[in-house]
Amino acid sequence: MSYVHTLKTGFRIGEKTYPIIEISALTAGDAIDATQAGEVVRFAPDGSPVIVESPVIVSAERYRRQIKRLSTENGEELQGPVQLKDLRALSEAEYRELIATCDAIDELLLQKEAGDRKAGGRDEAEAGSNPDRA
Repeated sequence: MSYVHTLKTGFRIGEKTYPIIEISALTAGDAIDATQAGEVVRFAPDGSPVIVESPVIVSAERYRRQIKRLSTENGEELQGPVQLKDLRALSEAEYRELIATCDAIDELLLQKEAGDRKAGGRDEAEAGSNPDRA
């Protein structure tokens, strides 16, 4: 499932502006990569290494990976995902608009999956169960 959305200004990359964005749901690999990108090794007071996750970085990494393609008004395209620096260059209003759009796509996907489970007659209690042990 992908969705095309137009931002008021868009991404300014090089000499071009890309207001049209194609956004899609994350794959499992995208989600894993976004989580890894948000992890940093720090050292506890006793000197032992601890992995710390930044929710802000993980979210930004997820949003940038949901952008599959950018387009100019003239139809020139740039494949996603966008770089974190390009995401950071958006205005706050457009960043919030992007977040809202990505969240709406995620919600639609969850609703579709819930409907598919209902239609298939399988519920969450059965998820992960081994049919050979029934």
